[in-house]
Amino acid sequence: MLKQSRDSILTVTARFIKYHKVLIGILVLFLAVAAYSVFSDKGLLTRMKMNREKERLSKLLEDEKKKQDSLKKEIELLNTSDKKIEKIAREKYGMTKEGEIIYKIEIDSTK
Repeated sequence: MLKQSRDSILTVTARFIKYHKVLIGILVLFLAVAAYSVFSDKGLLTRMKMNREKERLSKLLEDEKKKQDSLKKEIELLNTSDKKIEKIAREKYGMTKEGEIIYKIEIDSTK
């Protein structure tokens, strides 16, 4: 019974292909064009991947521009403000004015 149904399915399929060669040809051609347009080097998947990469790089570029602008402002402040230079010299390099005494407080973190 199972073999007979399988044979009849194959027979019906073979008969369909035999009498509809043009339709099958068009279908195969359509599938080939669709596969090429999706999976080729210039296809849809590659384009989507490139768009994601472009968005990521655009965001990275924007972040770097903001960072550059803040550094330019910092440079401008250092060129024009003596107070800014003094603040950095005190905080970063531990410099003091003449006659100042610095007290260093250490906090015991074990208690």
